[in-house]
Amino acid sequence: MTRLHEALGGIADEAPLVDLADRAIAGHRRRRRTTLALATAAAATATAVIAMIGMVTTTVALPGPRGDETAAQQRADGVQRADAVPDLPGGRVGVLSHAYRTPCEVDQEDPLRPPDCSAVEWRVVTGTGATYRVPQALVSTAKGWRAPVAISRDGRMLAYYSRQAQAHVVRDLVSGSEVVSPVTVKEERIGGGSMLAVSDDGRYVVFDPREGTKDPGLLIDMRTGRKLSVNGKFEVVSVKDGVAALVRYVKTDLWLMPVTGGGSPVRFDGVFIMFSELAPDGRTVAAFDFRAKGREKRTLSILDARSGRILRRVAIHGLPKGGGVSGVATWRSGSEVTIVYDGEEVSTYAVDVRTGKARRLAGYPGTLTNPTDPVLPGVAAIG
Repeated sequence: MTRLHEALGGIADEAPLVDLADRAIAGHRRRRRTTLALATAAAATATAVIAMIGMVTTTVALPGPRGDETAAQQRADGVQRADAVPDLPGGRVGVLSHAYRTPCEVDQEDPLRPPDCSAVEWRVVTGTGATYRVPQALVSTAKGWRAPVAISRDGRMLAYYSRQAQAHVVRDLVSGSEVVSPVTVKEERIGGGSMLAVSDDGRYVVFDPREGTKDPGLLIDMRTGRKLSVNGKFEVVSVKDGVAALVRYVKTDLWLMPVTGGGSPVRFDGVFIMFSELAPDGRTVAAFDFRAKGREKRTLSILDARSGRILRRVAIHGLPKGGGVSGVATWRSGSEVTIVYDGEEVSTYAVDVRTGKARRLAGYPGTLTNPTDPVLPGVAAIG
């Protein structure tokens, strides 16, 4: 059970069931998925397979120099052949646009047959459109739980779990340097919905072993090996400028915890989901009101992270119809924050927090409800 589900349970007595379900679907927070295991249940997998088959035939424009090529064309056989994509080379590669998991291989003659997930792997796509396999990044544990990767806000750092090292690794895609965490983490600690975030300089990694539980997480200093326990009731939003932003749902608390520890949570007057990172002013965050109805579902709340006050609400305009906001991410400036929109494709938009005007930034293949959804820079990743 995720903390969003806990939030639903905690609010269930205060809202009609139908209205609550509608909010849960439209307000799907920070890229949460309904399926956490890669292939743990044959029946659930068979259902996913049917959805994936439909996804394969969908025409989706990809970013980069090959943007006129569709995802369906690139996956003509449903799964791009592994030998057609090179491994991530050593040395300089360039900043990343996103990362994604390849889908399980489907038996086209018998779509109800459990898919073959043995070849599923992590891949990364650079800002210029080059795609690489990352075989050293763990995709799923021996128990079937999916292991996340994370990308820094500027796309320079890639963090992942290495089965061989039994630790997290941070790779600098610009310099080519690589750091293996001095702190070992047993693979068994990676559970359902584990989370991962990495700082812009690659020094700090925040690992939540199991979202939605009280199992404490870790904030790891990749240089010194110093580790700090993170209260399991909170989950990571971001780590930057020496501060880890942590959120607890239901009674919404935001904790701006220094990477050295300390600080205390601030409680907001209301229930908010899909938090952004801390704004450049060092005290503002953006989020969505969980109880929003109708048009209000596209209204962004600007919050004071120090006092808990609602500074203002901004109605977003310029988004396409037929989809919904699924996350709030990085700030592009003091007046623009990035949101993730899940429609016919996953897209990012920059929203002016003064006027509410949204402008499209990029599109990515897949949707946030399938196993190949993209991992975006600066967004805490979930397994």
